[in-house]
Amino acid sequence: MAVDALSVAKLAIYIVLVQPSIYVLFKHGRTGLMGWLFVNSFCVLRIVTDAMTIHPNTSKATLILASIGLAPLLFACAGILHEARLARDPSINNKLEWFWQLQYHAIVMAGMVLVIIGVVNVDSSSSSESKIHTSQTLVKAGAAVMVVAWLVLVFWSLISTRTRASRDLPSYRGGSILLHAVIWTLPFNGVRLVYSVASLILRTTHPNSSFLTSTAANVCLSVVEEILVVLILIVAGVRTRGLRKTVKTMEKYEPQPMQTGLQPLQQPYGNTQYHGGQY
Repeated sequence: MAVDALSVAKLAIYIVLVQPSIYVLFKHGRTGLMGWLFVNSFCVLRIVTDAMTIHPNTSKATLILASIGLAPLLFACAGILHEARLARDPSINNKLEWFWQLQYHAIVMAGMVLVIIGVVNVDSSSSSESKIHTSQTLVKAGAAVMVVAWLVLVFWSLISTRTRASRDLPSYRGGSILLHAVIWTLPFNGVRLVYSVASLILRTTHPNSSFLTSTAANVCLSVVEEILVVLILIVAGVRTRGLRKTVKTMEKYEPQPMQTGLQPLQQPYGNTQYHGGQY
């Protein structure tokens, strides 16, 4: 039985990467749970997918796992951006930040579900002509939603560089490292997104296209980008491994309002009032 050398190489790489990823998740703890949990999830997803494709197959399970693609990376970047924003400016409304995070997750999930349904139905041998057309529409709609999600992440990251908080805050530097890491990943995620959209559309319209089976295109436009994104995030996570303690210290020693010690001036002699030089 043939062995896919690329899958073997990716399997080995992600087995190595998942170890520092787990370390970063442990060090950042609850403050960075939303981001680093998805970094770990992506590494585990790639390990499972590559293990299943060491011997090439086209089972539905493999197609579903392969179709998830970029979603975990977008989740990870959005979660790390959340951690960075709160570290740079603790005065941000945390509840509102969580609300926007949930809305963003809903957008990405919608796109991912549309893509999975469309790809599975297109690759089904029993699909009728009308069903295939519907599946193609679903795939294109899902791809469009993922593009919108990436654009939202770009806009969100860029406006996060503007902050009213003091640069002297202990957590400001760590938050800036995480923010810059997310910004550095945006071009690589963009290239990976273009490859995903092109592959999904070709899979539904021209399933015999040589682009879909090109190892060079897969490596240059997908594999390398994903590894670089994970590496950038992990390096930033290791550099900011003490951020959780810094944030906790800031919360513990949050300055209290100053007391002036002045008492309100009381009138002498009870309610006596002064009128024209006479009491």
